[in-house]
Amino acid sequence: MDRTELEEGARKILLTNLRQGVADWNGQEYSFVCPSITGYPFQWFWDSCFHAIALLHLDPDQAKAELRTLMSGALPNGFMPHIIFWEMEKQPDFLSRNIVGQAGDPHYSSTMQPPIIAYAVERVYRATGDEEFREAALPVLVNFYRWLRNTRDPDNDALIAVIQPEEAGTDCSPKYDEALGLTELSNQGFIAALKEIYKAYEPLRGDDQKILAADLFHFEDVLVNSIYAMGMRSLARLLGDSPEADEFNREADRTRDALLEKCWDEEAGAFFDLSGIAEKPVRVVTISSLMPLILDDLPRPIVERLVNDWVSSPDHFWTPYPLPSVPASDPKFMPGNPRGFIWRGPSWINTNWFLSHALRGHGYTELADTIVAKSHECIEISGFREYYHPFTAEGLGASDFGWSTLILDM
Repeated sequence: MDRTELEEGARKILLTNLRQGVADWNGQEYSFVCPSITGYPFQWFWDSCFHAIALLHLDPDQAKAELRTLMSGALPNGFMPHIIFWEMEKQPDFLSRNIVGQAGDPHYSSTMQPPIIAYAVERVYRATGDEEFREAALPVLVNFYRWLRNTRDPDNDALIAVIQPEEAGTDCSPKYDEALGLTELSNQGFIAALKEIYKAYEPLRGDDQKILAADLFHFEDVLVNSIYAMGMRSLARLLGDSPEADEFNREADRTRDALLEKCWDEEAGAFFDLSGIAEKPVRVVTISSLMPLILDDLPRPIVERLVNDWVSSPDHFWTPYPLPSVPASDPKFMPGNPRGFIWRGPSWINTNWFLSHALRGHGYTELADTIVAKSHECIEISGFREYYHPFTAEGLGASDFGWSTLILDM
């Protein structure tokens, strides 16, 4: 599959999944790519950021429209939701099959996702030079990243916390098993455990500080905080020479330092999430353990440990179609069809996109090129799927999945 064929395939999916119109409930025009027409028919936060980056290679104007639509959902306090239900007529069917945290307004979720939006805005701005786009985005971004700091970092250690697994984007990862009290290792077991969390949250929804204080599911997640630091660096660059730029650079420094001081485990040579107010290290290696590689100022000895001990090891992440979401050495590794019990083995294009760019930035060009080539093979063999078998490249999960078009940016 050459570049032209790849672009044609990506364009077909992004155009098929494109939703445009005017919302009945607020009169707002929308124009966004949903992750999957059948499984995910609304606007998801980090998916939209990935779609905008892919669209830069096909339709920069639609990339801007994607992010404008996403930012139009920001609330006055700065919060940006995980899901915006633009087409409400589709919501009843979706909610009959899925559970979503909501508080008050039925048009939004009351949860977040990894805060990559400033990076996506920066990429779109750099590609288009559209000053009006940048100027309109800045107040939304400043408010959002301040909301994260003020609301999701109650101990002021520069690590923000998620309140349920879906907020990290790695829903059923084995790193959450203990915190969820998971005994039945299946999607049914996960949903049952998640429903218990939702039930306890019901009287607290909309007050994230009370939810965090309840300490039911309180994760300082390495993937989320790596992306948080990355996003603040982008925001600082977008802000130019200003006090606000200095503010976000300082905060990015603090988050990097907190990841190193609190989450790095020298013995394991990996980063671990912190669970609960007590910040108990969750000593489970997953793809999240590698994510601080996306920080270009990560100390070189740590970069080398992660790459040599984990990324490039055939025993762990260097499978025939890397990088799996859980190392092959983990007893809970599930490389095949998870039947909804996701992020426990298969390889995903979005994490390959993050880590191929990161490895190239740290000088590991050959490893990065191999990840890109193997990602191409996955798509050539199985099409644009949600995730792939790390040994066979079999496509799994949703078909015609939007963020797998990130291959255009690898």
